[in-house]
Order: sequence, then C-alpha cells, then structure tokens
Amino acid sequence: MIVVTPRSSLISALALCLVGAGPSLAQSQYGPPPGPPGANGEPPAQTPASQADHLRQSLRLRADQEGALQAFVAAITPPPGAIDRMRQQQQNAASLPTPQRLDFALARMDQMRGLMVAQIAATKRFYAQLTPSQQRAFDAAQSSAGGYRGR
Repeated sequence: MIVVTPRSSLISALALCLVGAGPSLAQSQYGPPPGPPGANGEPPAQTPASQADHLRQSLRLRADQEGALQAFVAAITPPPGAIDRMRQQQQNAASLPTPQRLDFALARMDQMRGLMVAQIAATKRFYAQLTPSQQRAFDAAQSSAGGYRGR
C-alpha cells in the first residue's frame, strides 16, 4: 500500500513539473552522467555539441541556419553547476520547517516555469528558422521521443 503524505504529494508535483519541462530538462541532460559506454549499459551522456551535431545531421541544416542552431542549443543548455546547486538547495530545504519548505517548493516551481517558458520560446525561434520539411522532421523527433532529446 502506498501512503500519500503532504510531502510526498509535493514531491510528486515537483517531479511532474520537471518531467514536463521540455527539451532542456531531458533526463540525458540532468541525470547523473553515466560511465563510459558499456560500463553500465547506457550510452554516454549527450553534450550540447553532440546535440547540435545530431540536429545538424538529422534536420540537414543549411549553413545559414547555424546561428539559429547555436542560439537554440545555448538557450536549452543549463549553466555549469546548475544541477548541483539545485540538488544542494533541495537538501537544505529538507531541514526547513513545513511553511518555509512549502514556500521553497513554490519558488522552485516558479523558477522551473520560468526556465520552461524561456526554453519553449527558444524552441519556437529555432523552429521558425526551419524549412517545412525540417519542421516535419523536428516534429517527428518530438513526438516519437516524447520531447526532443537528440535521438
């Protein structure tokens, strides 16, 4: 039997926010980096450069679209150390009294929404620079992967 407490409900709500947060919050970007290929059965983590290469190839981008690609990748790439800072903040919040912990959760949700809005805007700007056939390829990658993850 699963017991739902206010804290587990809050954690579930935060997890849902993270799951639906779009391309930049893809698990391959935010999860702990896997070991070398074959070490744990997972492929190596994608880097912004490898994602850009994959987009360049799969969408057959033209040279005049390179600037849009670079702006897109930069906009969806978290700043260095952001994940570690978020984890540390979460650990620190665990020791707070409930009212402050709830305020922290709301602030985190607002922060995540802001990131999501920025990443969606960046995706739309990049998408607008694509040809109709490239847009269809991007759409197909989005729908087949549950969000674009460079697969």
